[in-house]
Amino acid sequence: MILSRSTQYTLQVLLYLVAHPSGGPVLARELAAQLRLPLPYLAKLLQEPCRVGWLSSSRGRGGGFSLNPGTERLTLLDIVALTRGERGPRDCLLGLKECDDETACVLHCQWQPIKQEILGQFGHCTLAELIGHKGLPRWLMEAPPARSKDTC
Repeated sequence: MILSRSTQYTLQVLLYLVAHPSGGPVLARELAAQLRLPLPYLAKLLQEPCRVGWLSSSRGRGGGFSLNPGTERLTLLDIVALTRGERGPRDCLLGLKECDDETACVLHCQWQPIKQEILGQFGHCTLAELIGHKGLPRWLMEAPPARSKDTC
């Protein structure tokens, strides 16, 4: 199980918002520019964290996306579960549609214990802990550019 692009992008946005909690709502286009992510894909990805209550969104002047209280306590496993859904635990390393104990690929037996260890570690690692790590890229931790008054 390698993290999907959806999981990676969602994680980057959540980390960025946790790192900059008091800045108010952030526009999707500002997130996309700051994190160097494609805006249309990012805008679609942000719908699910809003639906489950991790983020709030508002339209119009002063609108954008902001963290809801407690989001910083989410684990990496929570994010994988949201973005990968029911497929996550059954994902095949080779990308096969069916790969479980009954229809195993050639790597299933070797990969399964490693995947379980990774998922176990993901369940113990929160966004707040990641933000406290010194190894995060500087661009993720940099303050966002000031929002002009006439920006919608």
